[in-house]
Amino acid sequence: MKKFNSLILVLVLFTSLLHSQTTVKVDLLKNSWLAINGSTNVVGFRLIHNGEKLLGRSITMTASQNQNKIYLSQNQLAIQVNNFSSDNVMALRDFKKLIKSDTYPAIKVQLNYIETLPGNEKSAYSKGNASVNITITGVTHQYSIPVSSNTQNEYISVVGGKKINIRDFGLQPPVEMMGLIKVSEWISIDFRMVCKLTFKESNLAQNKID
Repeated sequence: MKKFNSLILVLVLFTSLLHSQTTVKVDLLKNSWLAINGSTNVVGFRLIHNGEKLLGRSITMTASQNQNKIYLSQNQLAIQVNNFSSDNVMALRDFKKLIKSDTYPAIKVQLNYIETLPGNEKSAYSKGNASVNITITGVTHQYSIPVSSNTQNEYISVVGGKKINIRDFGLQPPVEMMGLIKVSEWISIDFRMVCKLTFKESNLAQNKID
């Protein structure tokens, strides 16, 4: 869970990091979620990893910024497949079978950096791109994921998403009922993280000096 919060820290800091280094405490709120959306030729499905499963203890970390890129020393997370839920029980079962959850119980994500877009420095609403490596069934593929955030006082809401092809990971779209039901090779990964940030006093003092 600590590694998961590490990623969230970077996602929210790209709107708040004003100097080369910032230390902040992050509290992830319950209305956060991560979802995988897919479809068949018959019906769509949604697998959700809700805030209750994402919650962990507060964590204090340091992020660094080099020009318009933000980095963390702890930049890896493991999303436990068994923590997903869905109204479509069959889709959830087939998804676990597809990615061989018995052998690979987690989807692994490594955050390389967040690249901020210019012109957002003084705005409550900011945009950026997260460079990540996603590993499924032992196969790794790199993506650039658009992210945006909205700041209200000490609270920040971060949203993002990416459409990916499961063939990137050597997976074949399953076919059910003798070919009558065909699963699309495209899925989308979407998330909304709502966090409360508490910056260290040293950071606040530096802001006043500047």
